[in-house]
Amino acid sequence: TPQVISDMQTLLTNAGHWIAGIATAGGGTLLGYHALSRNFVEDPQMVAHHTSSMRKVVVGTVIGLVPWRSGNLYPRGNGGIFPH
Repeated sequence: TPQVISDMQTLLTNAGHWIAGIATAGGGTLLGYHALSRNFVEDPQMVAHHTSSMRKVVVGTVIGLVPWRSGNLYPRGNGGIFPH
């Protein structure tokens, strides 16, 4: 394997770990915000809004994590973007 390809694989691996970490931290922060906000509002419409937002945050966080954890984009996974 040429050095450029090896370096690209390393770069994408490291970027994937950073993306997964940021997605987890950001999703957890937003989930906490909406849960806290939902507990302090009395308007049923706002409660429904925060509950809906919490679901969307969980789905978005999972979408952000799955490709990097499942091996579909992970360079050393089965197939992936750099099949061996």
